[in-house]
Amino acid sequence: MNVYLGISNLLFLFCIAQGITAVAVLFWRSEQPANRWLAWLMVGLTLQVIDYFLSLSGIYAQHRWLYFLPLFYSWSFGPLLYSYLQARAGKPIEMSRWYAGPVMIQALFYMLLMAQPLATKAWFWMAVHKPYTRYLEYYVACGMVLYAIYRSRPFTTDPWQKRLLNGLAIFYLIAAIDPLLNHLYTPPFWPKFYLTTQVLPFFVYILALIGLFYNRTPKADRLVVQPVISPDQRERVLTALREQQLYKDPELTLASLARHLGETPNAVSRIINGGFNQSFNEFINTYRIEEVKRRMAAGDTENLTILAVALDAGFASKTTFNRVFKEQTGFTPKEYVKMSQITLRDDADV
Repeated sequence: MNVYLGISNLLFLFCIAQGITAVAVLFWRSEQPANRWLAWLMVGLTLQVIDYFLSLSGIYAQHRWLYFLPLFYSWSFGPLLYSYLQARAGKPIEMSRWYAGPVMIQALFYMLLMAQPLATKAWFWMAVHKPYTRYLEYYVACGMVLYAIYRSRPFTTDPWQKRLLNGLAIFYLIAAIDPLLNHLYTPPFWPKFYLTTQVLPFFVYILALIGLFYNRTPKADRLVVQPVISPDQRERVLTALREQQLYKDPELTLASLARHLGETPNAVSRIINGGFNQSFNEFINTYRIEEVKRRMAAGDTENLTILAVALDAGFASKTTFNRVFKEQTGFTPKEYVKMSQITLRDDADV
């Protein structure tokens, strides 16, 4: 098998190796949930760069049965980016369909096509995919990334994240006009130039560096010196949660709690992790669950629905509340209410 290794293909190989290495580190050595989402995003990006390499190196041309190999998951980029930024901000991830649905659609699309005979693939490429569906796939991917950037702005506080999102927005706005420029100004049989093909490998490399840097720094801190959390630092956080009841705000994030305390998000994260041995989400949800349990014991669920009580306690959705409640108590909310009522009746009879 002959493989063409030009400058672009060597760059692709370098970025593929970097992406695979970073994904492995983020999955198996990282304890931060945000880095898991970053790893999944890098999986999708790296697979797409692999597709570019197979095409430009001549491997597809020599092994035509590989045509429509299921390597394109561009519809997942926006949802995974949004989930990563949510996790970085300490917000719960609640959009499973938003990132799972697009991946399933693209995977089924390419798996079905790959299983077809070469003649069917050739017909589909010329009659359907090349003139229609690839543009649909391309523009939906651009739109989903831009929508994810828009949705992420309210809780994106780190300067480097803002710069990254601004750069991505500009990149995808420019990339959106690539097919139009190719159609209007490139002769029919000339090779097409796509900005995403040239820039995406660099993006994989940059993300790999970001993920590895943010994964390594906390581990170095733990190996060299553990930050000392003073009683005063713990008390300030407890006051904000117990007396001011900030946990009742469904929009509460690590960044907004840090602003309230006059600290940086990293400092508050260290206080919660080191002082209470919990992540931000676990810490806040513990208070919310205790509030729900207190109101259940007080009989509030006789006049209000369990969901209404949960929303008052700060939960943003029924799905998140049910999942967290089961994790912390071992019971569903309805089971817990029923058990509490039995306990109260038994105590009244004594």
